[in-house]
Amino acid sequence: MKKVLVAGAALMLAGGIYASAASAAAVEPGVKVTGDARARIYTKSAEYYNNYGNIADPSTGHYSDSNEMDSRVRFNIKGTAAGGAYAFVRIRAMENLMGDMDRDTTETNNLTQNNLWADQAFMGIPFTDAFTVELGKFRSTYGPLGATNNFFYDDVNMAGGRATFKTGNLEINPFIVWMDEAKNTNTGVTYLPPTVPDQNGDNDEMRYAAHLKYQVSKAWTLGGMLGYQADDRREWAVVNNNYPAGVTQNSGGFGSIYVNGKSGQIGVVGELGVNAADLNGFNTWYEDANGDRIDSVGSNDTGFGGYIMPSYTIDKLTLALNGGFTDGGFLPDRAYGFVMVGGLDNSVIVAQQIGAGDDWLWLGLCPSYQFNESLKLTGNIVYADVDPWTSAGDGPGFSGGTNLAALESAMELSAVLQYTISKGMNLYLSAGYLDPSFEYINVTRTTNPELQEDARWGTNARFELAF
Repeated sequence: MKKVLVAGAALMLAGGIYASAASAAAVEPGVKVTGDARARIYTKSAEYYNNYGNIADPSTGHYSDSNEMDSRVRFNIKGTAAGGAYAFVRIRAMENLMGDMDRDTTETNNLTQNNLWADQAFMGIPFTDAFTVELGKFRSTYGPLGATNNFFYDDVNMAGGRATFKTGNLEINPFIVWMDEAKNTNTGVTYLPPTVPDQNGDNDEMRYAAHLKYQVSKAWTLGGMLGYQADDRREWAVVNNNYPAGVTQNSGGFGSIYVNGKSGQIGVVGELGVNAADLNGFNTWYEDANGDRIDSVGSNDTGFGGYIMPSYTIDKLTLALNGGFTDGGFLPDRAYGFVMVGGLDNSVIVAQQIGAGDDWLWLGLCPSYQFNESLKLTGNIVYADVDPWTSAGDGPGFSGGTNLAALESAMELSAVLQYTISKGMNLYLSAGYLDPSFEYINVTRTTNPELQEDARWGTNARFELAF
């Protein structure tokens, strides 16, 4: 906690210094409501549910194609005081699969068991026009692209304090956040050890970091972030059913660098990230203390990952290559990816998460054609070569084993059609096909069943409204 107090004092001192130089500009007080809505209708082939045809017992599991629909509405409410300070809350409504309005479990959110909830609530304090501090619960994106598209740190849930300082073309965003507050520690799992020692000792899991972005010119941006996660939670050595139980400490450093720019017809976007071994998977939604007895964050080796996407535009046609890698158990943010390989934050019909279960190397050809202001078509031809994890600890949540079927390679063919129906209203039609190749690892048997390699396919119609 000493680190928190020192860092907090530094933030307040900085605020005092700049506040003495100038005061934030007065604004018109009031409340402003904006928001967005989404509806998705999608189909997944049976191979999503039968492990590419490798479930031995046809009487269990799902073996038919699925047709599903989900929707949500989100409201952004910002109340501003006369001096410029403000409060912000984002309310989410009915974010779930379709079901009639009686007692269907689909009508409650699986995190809060409520169909009306908030995922952001914070206040903002402008000390000057160039220096603002925000305190509360918020979501942060730091990278070369907008939210739901970045490789390393995208739309991450955080609670604590963050600041924005701007000088010239440089923007600095330091933040201090609580990832796990010991005073609230409660796994709710009866077989785990008592949590009182953490509560009494205030053994928090904290994250300290700063993001920098420099606007080199109108067309070029450079940026990066550097941080450290401290974890004072008590480690539990209890083992139940051969799974690690409770908490393993996840501490260490992390960082990234990125670029986004264009010169004439040539453009480039790329990012490189690294994190300590104990932090592999730290940018996902999972936490160790969630009661599932699986260490969802951290592994044995330092994780590295990155991608680069150069592009060349000829009139309405843009040709792009998207190539990247993961190594040492590194997992990209769930926002990064294509249609069939990537993360669910980006595509609801993703068939394989990049980096999950294996170290990946991929290259994709991604041409796009802008027919007019309202219509755009993008295609993807992606090949991924996969080096499977073999031993416990090779990656987050991987416990090893013998005679395991592992992904060896994958080929994606997909397309996305974007149509602007009206101002603020867009339709995205996507379809994809994933052809896998598997191999056995850690073989101990003389013979193994023949591995099936049935392809997965999916389609999605996504309606998005911004108001």
